[in-house]
Amino acid sequence: MTVELVLAGVVGLVAGVLFALWWDSQTLVRQIQEANGEKHKALSSLQKYQIQYSAVEQQLQLAKTELETAVEERTQLEETIARQLAEIEASREQLQATIKTNESLKENLEETRDRLEEVQGLQVLAEEKLETAAAENNQLVGDVQLMEAEIFTLEAKVEQLQQLQAQVADLEQKALAAESQLAAVEAERDSAQVQLQQAELVNVEQNATIDALQQKLQEAKAVQQQLTVTEEKLQTADAHIQKLQDTMEDVQTKMNYSGKSELQLIRGIGPVYARRLNEFGIQSFSDLADCKPEQVASIIKKKNWQAVDIQTWLDEAKALAATFEADD
Repeated sequence: MTVELVLAGVVGLVAGVLFALWWDSQTLVRQIQEANGEKHKALSSLQKYQIQYSAVEQQLQLAKTELETAVEERTQLEETIARQLAEIEASREQLQATIKTNESLKENLEETRDRLEEVQGLQVLAEEKLETAAAENNQLVGDVQLMEAEIFTLEAKVEQLQQLQAQVADLEQKALAAESQLAAVEAERDSAQVQLQQAELVNVEQNATIDALQQKLQEAKAVQQQLTVTEEKLQTADAHIQKLQDTMEDVQTKMNYSGKSELQLIRGIGPVYARRLNEFGIQSFSDLADCKPEQVASIIKKKNWQAVDIQTWLDEAKALAATFEADD
């Protein structure tokens, strides 16, 4: 029993030792694997360091090149600074000259300010004159409206002038006829004088003929007197015609009248309303003044929405008709 126990103890001890050895071997294997991993990491790091070292060497080479370039640039910069200092010195001299010029310009500016004040005073005067001109312009507008009324009056007088010219033409024809009669009478008078001389020599019985001829001579003198009166009338008519023509030329010079209807002088009556009124037989101010508001509204075809003051038209027509009658 003791041997068996010893053997069992030995076997157990050997088994424990073997297990410990196996465990240690496993631990050693793990450590070897870890060491190999660290070795691989170290090799990788070494390769990275070698690559970084190569890059650093390249950067160092570039830095040397840049340093050489920087040295050259510094030399060029020093030369540039020297040139700029020279330019600054020249600019300083120019600045001093500019300062002197500015002082002169300041003096000129003072003079310019004085002139500007004078110009401002002139501008104020010009504005006052402009206001005066505007007032005169408004007055001229009123004068133009009055002139339009006078133009219509002159048109009526022109019609009278045309009638007078027709009468003058008739008088001229009558004067020509009278001259023909006078020439015939003078011829007859000459013939009568010859016949009278012959009658005095030939026969006293022709005294009756002489008396008749004397009567014709008196008639011829009467015709001659009438012709003289007619010529005076012609001269008067020519003077009147010339005066009217001068008046018309003066009016046409002042305003180029387009020949619109007389009714268009009334405010609110345009070409359309004037045409409708004329078609109905309303041609003058007096014709319109005799109408009633309802009649005028019907003629012009006034709509309810149209703001037309017909009573004002009638009042203006009455006033203008009275003015034209007074002028006539």
